[in-house]
Amino acid sequence: MLALDQVSKRYGRKLVLDRVEQSFAPGLTLLTGPSGAGKSTLLRLLATAEAPSGGRICWNGVALPRARTALRRALGYAPQAVDLPEDLTAREFGLHMAALKGLDAREADRQFLALADAVGLHADANNRIATYSGGMRRRLVLVQALLGRPALLALDEPTAELDRDSADRVSALIVSRAREAVVVMTTHLADALAPRAAAVLRVTDGKVLPA
Repeated sequence: MLALDQVSKRYGRKLVLDRVEQSFAPGLTLLTGPSGAGKSTLLRLLATAEAPSGGRICWNGVALPRARTALRRALGYAPQAVDLPEDLTAREFGLHMAALKGLDAREADRQFLALADAVGLHADANNRIATYSGGMRRRLVLVQALLGRPALLALDEPTAELDRDSADRVSALIVSRAREAVVVMTTHLADALAPRAAAVLRVTDGKVLPA
């Protein structure tokens, strides 16, 4: 269980999130709202990529920073923008990320190839990332987030730049993982995924409310 207790976030004088009270249980939670409303900021807070300006974030009843290590061990994070190592193959990158998560090399490779197949990257797994299109990079970022079967997934527009077939593959994989993990996700496909979501929340004017 992930919980936000009166969480606020400021950038200088700009208040982006204002005393947010929200809990996230296993299942798929979709974040909707206008561009710039704070959806990505909320995901960065959940992923401990940034610290809140006020309030507490708790993982399984323990507040950060005390719970930071446990939360990060349970986390899979796919941000919108990430600098990928152009000189590595996708498979090498996946194995590197798996090693950082403490996965055995053989199991890491098995997981990577299975996930690459699930999102349609299997044929390109041994190609250098420099050759990847924007949509392929997006799928690769998702794959690294899913390695290790994390209990918490924070996914920022994982279906952006994808064609319909790829978006359907990615969505099906995420819905499957949400059966056992806390999944918090922004996506332009929120309307299509809403029937399979445990909750749909709207981020607007600094608040997080039921959509």
